[in-house]
Formats: sequence, C-alpha cells, structure tokens
Amino acid sequence: MSAPYPWLEDAYRQQLARLASGRMPHALLLTGPVGIGKRALAESLALAALCNAPGVEGAPCGHCDSCRLYRADTHPDLTRVTIPEDKTQIVVDQIRELSETMGLSRSMGAHRVALLWPAEAMNPNAANSLLKTLEEPPERTLMILVSAEPSRLPATIRSRCQTLAVPLPPDEITRAWLAGQGIQAGQVDALLCLARGAPLVARDLAEEGALEQWHALLGDLSQLTRGKTGTVALAERWKAQDTERLIRWVQIALWESARIAFTGRAAAGREDLQPLAKTLDLGRIFQLHDRLTEWRRLARTTVNPQMLLEEVFAGLAPGRA
Repeated sequence: MSAPYPWLEDAYRQQLARLASGRMPHALLLTGPVGIGKRALAESLALAALCNAPGVEGAPCGHCDSCRLYRADTHPDLTRVTIPEDKTQIVVDQIRELSETMGLSRSMGAHRVALLWPAEAMNPNAANSLLKTLEEPPERTLMILVSAEPSRLPATIRSRCQTLAVPLPPDEITRAWLAGQGIQAGQVDALLCLARGAPLVARDLAEEGALEQWHALLGDLSQLTRGKTGTVALAERWKAQDTERLIRWVQIALWESARIAFTGRAAAGREDLQPLAKTLDLGRIFQLHDRLTEWRRLARTTVNPQMLLEEVFAGLAPGRA
C-alpha cells in the first residue's frame, strides 16, 4: 500500500519501518505548509498502526477486521479530534474526553490511536490538558498531531512529540501530479503562485475556478494604483469573498510584482502581473508588508470586511503610504 500522494512516499515508508520495528514514538507531530497532505499522511499512518496483520515493511494489509473497520470509519480504537462546527478552537472538554479514551484498553487494534488537527487550534486549557497525557502516555498508544503552524503550539507540547517536517514537494513532482489531475499546463504557473507551491491548494483553486477571481483582482489593483478606481467601491466589490484569502492574494500580488520590478522581467506564466508591477512603488510594498500580515490576522476576527478591505486598498491608493 503506497502513500496517499507521491511526494509523501519517503516519509510514509520511514514511519512504516518505525512501526514495524517498534520504534514509533507515542506522539508524532506532523508539520509543514498547508496543502501538502499532512492529514492524509496521518490517516495512512493511523491505519497502519491499527492493522492486525501488517506486511513485512509495516504496510497495512487492508483486509483484516481492523482495516475494514477503519475504512468504515467505525474503528473503536481510533479517535479524531478537530475544531467543532460551532466553535473556533479545540476546547478542553474535547481533550479531557480524548485523554480518558486513550487510557482505555484496546478493543482490537494493535494500538489505540488519536488524530488531532489543527493542533495549533487548541486553546491554552486544552493544550495544558493534553500535556498531562503526553507526559504519561498509556502503553501501545499513538497520538498524531497535525499542524501547519507549530510555532503556535506551546514549547512543552512540541518537546514531548517527535516532529516529522513534511516539505513542499519538488516542482517537477508537483507539476506532473497536477497534470495527472487534468489541470491545463497554461494554468499551472498561476495556480502554483497562488498556492505558494502547495499541490493540494493548487488543485482546489483550479476546481473552484479561482484564476478568474485572481485575474479580476490584479485588474482592480492595477486600476487602483493608477487612481482610476476608489477604495470604497473596490471594498464593496470584494467584501463577499473570503477576506483573509483575498488579503493573502494582495500580498502575493505585491511580492511577485516586486520580483518583476527588481529583475525587469516576468517569469514564464507570470505576465499577468506586469501591468501592476509597472505602477507600484517598491518602497510602498515594503512599508505594507507588516500591515498586510496584521490585516490578515484581523480578517480571522469579527471585524467588518468592508471596513478592513477599505483600509487594505487605501494602503495601495496613490498618495497613501
């Protein structure tokens, strides 16, 4: 049985070997950028840890009762913890329940396994509660934490997990995989620009037709920097979109435009940024860097999207710094 994605094969095989030799830690922290399949890797490792008849290299058999129950999402020795639909954080009651479950005897699996994602979403009380379980883990248990922002986890949590950092895949592997997903070659450069090289993000953007929005945004930003449209009208036009993602796209547009301004030319597939690059003041871009990061943080709160976007676009308007 292979890894869920080709670029995860090495990491998957390494962890299977540790399972087979009994060297798997009680807590594994999977880290890496959004959109590279960390959770899929965690699920694959959970299946392997639960299998009652793994192969010589540790791969799950796919046929035993444990494997069948996993695939039916009814395995009694597997617990998943994530943000509840009605909340914005993983809360302490969830972790307390998880700790109680991990302390129970195994029903049938080779391990009792817990998957927790995104780990950085635990509130302080939840993190403190998890720490107690990590300090005194029950036998034959495996906790897999998944995080794209491990720096937001308490150092005490990180120090009690063995970290497996999953990097972005090489460009050639990503492009080959995207081609296999039916994505047109002419779209790949722009998609990878928006996805910052993450293949799953690029695929999702392609499926939702995001490039049309991206090109519309570039056109509007170019109009704004030329003084041909206003900040209020622009904010009104874009307020219904995901505000944090939109600000992220503005950041990407500025970074890529700065690159063009420095080099004097656009990379293949990035010609759509040239009109904006010609109108931007490089000094303005550097001044806006920290403010855009703060605006993205505010976008995760209950701040009014219209007002926030007006502030973002005003930072790019002529005569503003």
